[in-house]
Amino acid sequence: MLCDIAEIARSAYYKWLKREPSKRERESEKLMKEITTLFEKVKGIYGYRRVTMTLNRRLGTSYN
Repeated sequence: MLCDIAEIARSAYYKWLKREPSKRERESEKLMKEITTLFEKVKGIYGYRRVTMTLNRRLGTSYN
């Protein structure tokens, strides 16, 4: 089993599966959805700089 190869206890793996996502993970997921939506909206024309600028303006944030 993969747990044996990685030398991880099965209980630790199952505990990890049941854990709640962290605030950072939830924020990253939200950001990824926004990026994907924007990218599809502009049909892939924007580069990373313009995507970043548009998201910062839309979300009122300061991502790099």
